[in-house]
Amino acid sequence: MIIDCHTHLNRYEESEPALLSDRYALLKAEMEQNEISYALVLSSYMVNDNRPGVDELLEVTGDDPQIGIVAGVSYQNYRASDLADLRLLLQNDKIKALKLYPGYEPFFVHDPRMRVVYEMAGEFGVPVMIHTGDTYNPKGRLKYSHPLQVDEVAVDFREVTFVICHLGNPWFLDAIEVIYKNENVVGDISGLTLGHFEERFERFMLQRLQEVVAFAGDPSSLLFGTDWPICDVGSYIRFVRNLGLNKEETDLILYKNTARVFNLDIGEATNA
Repeated sequence: MIIDCHTHLNRYEESEPALLSDRYALLKAEMEQNEISYALVLSSYMVNDNRPGVDELLEVTGDDPQIGIVAGVSYQNYRASDLADLRLLLQNDKIKALKLYPGYEPFFVHDPRMRVVYEMAGEFGVPVMIHTGDTYNPKGRLKYSHPLQVDEVAVDFREVTFVICHLGNPWFLDAIEVIYKNENVVGDISGLTLGHFEERFERFMLQRLQEVVAFAGDPSSLLFGTDWPICDVGSYIRFVRNLGLNKEETDLILYKNTARVFNLDIGEATNA
């Protein structure tokens, strides 16, 4: 089994389908081709023609048992009505987690404005995913997306599980220290490359991830994610299988850790 905890249905390039339904069909085809049992689809910090909001994602995916939705929260633009909408989605079990985008938006995750988001996550028992590290957009500001910032909220909100997305790339050791120190922090390995892993870069990244696992002692806090469509799914699966881990450790990364963190019914996904 494989669970991809980090995908999008955004349209990043003009060559990608304009219709959301067509992009959803591409994701489903990618999942079938690579034997992905379940995928989380993340909405963005902005909503426009190329970046669907949560309601659009819920509509296009319907009751698909292989898909879960994660709601992006905008630091700059959220209003009281947005928080009320999030609460309703959580009450009705429509979303699996919340996602923040520091770096893409100019804020530190420990900004007091975000406390209400963490309190809501704690109330409903859902993880908070946090963008860390490099930004796909060169206009992003890296001081906001350094993984050490996550330590601040992890300490203050012990009842909330935080996911360091992209494992802080390129600050891997900083990210794994935050994870090692805080039992309520895990990391996903999505978005480490663009498209396919090029051979030399894959060797470099394999060494970095092997160092991370060695530092942590085991891979029980690492989650498989790709950042599709930015990254190729098949290439990512091969990357994980090349880490040199045993089957039990590989399974932890590929699906068991994610199922635990997001409280997923993996039996339902298996039978889909």
